[in-house]
Amino acid sequence: MTMKKQFKNNLFAIFFLFLLLFPFFMLFKDFFQPKDLINIKDPQTLRILGFTCYQSFLSTVISFFITLLPSYFSAKNKGVLSKLLENSIFIPFFFPPVSAVIAFSLLFSSTGLLAKSGIKINIMYSFTAIIIAHVFYNSPIFVKYLSEGLRRIPQSLKESAYVEGAGKVKTFFYIELPLILPSISRAFFLVFTYSFTSFAIVLNLGGIKYSTLEVAIATTLKGTLNFSKALSYALIQFIVLTLINIFMSKFEPQSFEYNEPEYSANKKTGKLSLVISIFYLVFEYSLVIIGIASCFFNFITLKFDLSGFINLFSKELNNRFPVIQSIFNSISVSAITGILATIAAYLLLKKYNKIINIAIMSTFGISSAFLGMALLYLNILYNIPFFILIILGFFLISVPLAYSFLYQPILSFDKKIIEAAKVDGANKLVIFSKIELPLLFSSFLSSFLQIFAIIYGEFTISYTMQIRDYFPLSSIVNYSLSSSRFYREATALSGLNVIIIFITFYLSSLIRKKE
Repeated sequence: MTMKKQFKNNLFAIFFLFLLLFPFFMLFKDFFQPKDLINIKDPQTLRILGFTCYQSFLSTVISFFITLLPSYFSAKNKGVLSKLLENSIFIPFFFPPVSAVIAFSLLFSSTGLLAKSGIKINIMYSFTAIIIAHVFYNSPIFVKYLSEGLRRIPQSLKESAYVEGAGKVKTFFYIELPLILPSISRAFFLVFTYSFTSFAIVLNLGGIKYSTLEVAIATTLKGTLNFSKALSYALIQFIVLTLINIFMSKFEPQSFEYNEPEYSANKKTGKLSLVISIFYLVFEYSLVIIGIASCFFNFITLKFDLSGFINLFSKELNNRFPVIQSIFNSISVSAITGILATIAAYLLLKKYNKIINIAIMSTFGISSAFLGMALLYLNILYNIPFFILIILGFFLISVPLAYSFLYQPILSFDKKIIEAAKVDGANKLVIFSKIELPLLFSSFLSSFLQIFAIIYGEFTISYTMQIRDYFPLSSIVNYSLSSSRFYREATALSGLNVIIIFITFYLSSLIRKKE
């Protein structure tokens, strides 16, 4: 292939990378100085880096161990419990972080449900709260990867071990565990990365005593608008995440889409795995249920109460907190982002090669707070409307996800059909509209809905850009209501957001199931 043809094939990928790198280039051009790297030796910076790594590692290890038995149960059984375990992947990818924080406070605070039940374990604004919240938020990733890895192991290998006299425990440690090590590694580093870049949970549940690099970037900008210091934090985080991504690249590409599991047969598991799985489901889904129920139930008085929901749409409240406008804005930018990201992913996959794959997948390591900082600076420099900048930011973080969602459907598409159409004289537009679009429509729609759900609850970029007064989004207004002690309205909006996202996720799951 000639260099000119290679350039043409990679042209859209080059354009995408330009959109991604340009905001960072402007930031580096005006603020980066080699002496800023000296900040790495600063005691405060080292403390923040050390805490970020420590809490990420601890959250990941605990997530791994508490999901071992639930993953094993899910892999060996078919039924309601197994389906609930599989569906818990909804939480890390779709459950809004602000809603998770509000649900967490309703359950674990000094006036929460546990306290009212006589179980006084007030852990708010503590290191324990951060770890438990991260385990809740990210442990379903382990369930998905480990259960799928176990399910792919050929039954004949295990039967051979049983014939040789090995029991279930020995078979697991000597046969199954070595075979799922790649799945464990991928899940481990994915959970570590998500805990490392966690923002809303650390910001809201950790308090001022605890700060990660992601939080330090945003708070530095909001407090002093010190781009140079924030950039030094972002550089450190980028280096760490890049090293993690290099290590992750040694393993198979990751898929972030939800897939309906397949089971070869019902298999019996012990009572211990059943009991632990039930406890795990209660832990995970109790917070989801609280998040949804808070829309119409007052967990402080323990009574049905629609006052918070009604107040959301009152003129008085909207004069101070633009709730209605924020919901409309969030739906608009989520829909536009979903469409653009799905189209971009399709175009990139149509020109698929290793260069494009590496370029797109490497963007997973970019900090959302860092990106928000770069976009904010573009607004300061060129007065670009926040509406355009926020869509650009969401687009840049969504393309890799849409790329992953559409990876299998597009690359496995029967090329013989397209070749036959070309022989009959069909051009690219006819091939797409008459062949690809009808056959891939469910995949496109599923990708759109999943991106919509993810972006609707996104918080980090919009918070870092400080856009509440210029282009309010639902997640930011939800956070503002909570921090301003409008608790009933905050919980009602949180519940409404969860319902919107859950319906979107459910529709996406139905489409994937039919496909």
